[in-house]
Amino acid sequence: MPKKRGLASKIWDTWVWIVSGFLHIFYVLAKSIIWAAGFIISKAVAAGKNAAPRGKPRSSATYQPLVLQKQLTGSLSEFEDKLLSSKSTIGLVLGARGSGKSALGMRILENVAAKNRKVCAMGFDESTLPGWIRFVRDVEEVPNGYFVLVDEGGIAFSSRSSQSPANRILSSLLLVARHKDVSVLFISQNSANLEINTIRQSDYLLMRKPSLLQKEFERKKIGEIYDEIKTQFADLADNGRYSTYIYSDEFRGFVTNELPGFWSQKASKSFAQVKLKQSKKMKTA
Repeated sequence: MPKKRGLASKIWDTWVWIVSGFLHIFYVLAKSIIWAAGFIISKAVAAGKNAAPRGKPRSSATYQPLVLQKQLTGSLSEFEDKLLSSKSTIGLVLGARGSGKSALGMRILENVAAKNRKVCAMGFDESTLPGWIRFVRDVEEVPNGYFVLVDEGGIAFSSRSSQSPANRILSSLLLVARHKDVSVLFISQNSANLEINTIRQSDYLLMRKPSLLQKEFERKKIGEIYDEIKTQFADLADNGRYSTYIYSDEFRGFVTNELPGFWSQKASKSFAQVKLKQSKKMKTA
């Protein structure tokens, strides 16, 4: 016959059951809190990686087509279609200092990005670039499939140092650009500053108003083109905005462009800082 349990034993069993229940509830709650905290932290880290760095503009790329001023030959729409849809093109932006070359280059870069192609830029102040533009310091950092804008290529890749590592890398990139599906757009004050290999492989030229003596120091073919159109830049002045002459197989004529959506005075002056830093390095070399 089983022995009857005393009152104290029953009270103890009840107390153990209550404590065990509370411990189980505490365990479940703690586990839920830890899981929720981990989830929130992982989302915050992911958001931090995808967010633009502190101080950078947070705009999104918008498409603003070039505006036709004067058509000489071909079709502007065909030129833009090729520029935006081709896997690999090489172009040059030339013109006087302060004529809007960088703004034009960034306008094209933004149009390309608005059509869902990845873009990057070199030669700008990184803090002035929106998050959708990947900042690169060297041509070796340009990934396959990107459209890259290089500002002041004449300083970074001077023809006076054609055997420098930078020029060798640049020439190699241009030679294999179509195999890597890379499009390249250079901005320079004068074509004489650029490697002749760059000129030879160009698919199009975007020419802003030249400086007083610029034509005299351009490479021969560029000088001839400027001779043909020099009087038309002044005739086509539009409310103070500079015109761009497009020289390509698809279209030849004059256009204007809207400023990039993220453009600012700081962005327009950003390369001056890069140039000054390079000059200081040259002095100490």
